[in-house]
Amino acid sequence: MNKIFFTLLIASMPLVIEGQFDHVHNGFGLDIGSSGSGVFIMRQYNHNSGNYSLSGELRFYDIKASNETIVYDWYTNQYKSVSGVSLILMPAFVGANYYPFSGKIANNFSPFITIKGGPLLTVNGLEKGRFLHRWSNAETHWSAGGFFGIGAELRLVNMTSVMIHVGYEYLPLSKIADGKNDYSGLLIHIAFNRLKK
Repeated sequence: MNKIFFTLLIASMPLVIEGQFDHVHNGFGLDIGSSGSGVFIMRQYNHNSGNYSLSGELRFYDIKASNETIVYDWYTNQYKSVSGVSLILMPAFVGANYYPFSGKIANNFSPFITIKGGPLLTVNGLEKGRFLHRWSNAETHWSAGGFFGIGAELRLVNMTSVMIHVGYEYLPLSKIADGKNDYSGLLIHIAFNRLKK
């Protein structure tokens, strides 16, 4: 995975040297994946040519067990999750988007190809007990992950944009957590961005 990191760094150097990244966007969004769901914050730097952008993001990804379900508890009159796991993944990815049809499609619709990679923090809490007990005794460890996919950006009039990514997320763990050491799978990544003033 370190090779992917260095490849991204080397591949982005000509972009930084060749031109400037004057348009900076801040955003947030939702992740819906094979292993769970989550939220993220991001920052994106668009190249003046319109062909490339560099981005960084921090995700909070709640992993769901394959047999997890929600049931109604008649005793407390509330819904609760059963057979769940207390596992959170926090990827911090950097990467680039390539817009192959920049300036060729009207209506501010820009398809792109994206690749990202970076460190992955795993927080594995206890499965039973109260909230503070489960997470105060959580085990943490680091690994490296990445994402590769395609997407489209819809630029709106009020300096905002919506980006949708669909692709494969690579999330291997350095230790087994809740019976698995790999939570890779398909991911839908939806971002809402605004141009920094």
